[in-house]
Amino acid sequence: MPAFPRWRFKPQQSSFENPVVIPSSDPDEGELTTVCFSTAWLPYVLGALSQLQQRDTWIGTDDEKTEAIGLATNLIELFDVSACPVEVETPFWDDETDVDDNAPADMQTWYGEVTNPDAPAGELDFVESVALWAFTGLVAVATFEVAGVAPAIAFHTTVEKFIILQKRGDVAETIRFVVDGQDAKFVNTAPYAPGEIIETEIITPQTGMGHDLLIIGGSS
Repeated sequence: MPAFPRWRFKPQQSSFENPVVIPSSDPDEGELTTVCFSTAWLPYVLGALSQLQQRDTWIGTDDEKTEAIGLATNLIELFDVSACPVEVETPFWDDETDVDDNAPADMQTWYGEVTNPDAPAGELDFVESVALWAFTGLVAVATFEVAGVAPAIAFHTTVEKFIILQKRGDVAETIRFVVDGQDAKFVNTAPYAPGEIIETEIITPQTGMGHDLLIIGGSS
């Protein structure tokens, strides 16, 4: 039988200088994190992660190492996504317990658009979407206009009387406030200077129940 060079059968070796401890949780359990990066880098990231599938990477028995390789495979599969998830802050920051501003990320319905902004208040069609919005710190700004569509914010509150603060943008517009399917107030921002803070008082019917508020932007 002919001899073969030893390097031809050299086993795969982990990139870790020393074996590491196996994490105690599955990759998709416990406290999660989100990262977005260019898809051009995805093959390289997956290649680096493949090092976690080497037995020499881990400290443990053969069975424990086999389990760790399975967990690493699950981690790699989590990177097989088509787009980054979008999570946004709520449109108001109130620590009071009577305001629903702590909805889980998958239940957020704050930012969106009204597809029929000229319709009567009770017939407005609000669609959740962040496509019209940009977020900088604690400020949400409608980024562009689409014919027949108006940017809108929707939320629920049990407060009967409150003041909404908004910053006047570069373009004058009329803000429409709808409470429980009824027009509550229209505010024309034209008399205010760009950047000026506008205070709008909203008083809801004292029903002892929650109220649905819809704030709709529009042209002046």
